[in-house]
Amino acid sequence: MNILARNIVYSEHGIDECFEYKNSGVRVPDGLAVGYTCRTPIDEKNYKETLFLFDDVEYSKYDHPYWDNLELENDIDRIVM
Repeated sequence: MNILARNIVYSEHGIDECFEYKNSGVRVPDGLAVGYTCRTPIDEKNYKETLFLFDDVEYSKYDHPYWDNLELENDIDRIVM
């Protein structure tokens, strides 16, 4: 497999779903690599892009309010009690 720099995915806490380390549950710091993407051709013009996380990283088990999330904070329909 040939992984290029543009295929590496980094943790961006203000934009995407948060990632955590499998062994500790600690959030992956902003700016660290969490995995890579791979394109699989579907036909001549289309492809499927899949995200592969590194072995020590997983998607966060916590709900978004647990983490700092820019999209959630700017959601005008959000109700805070």
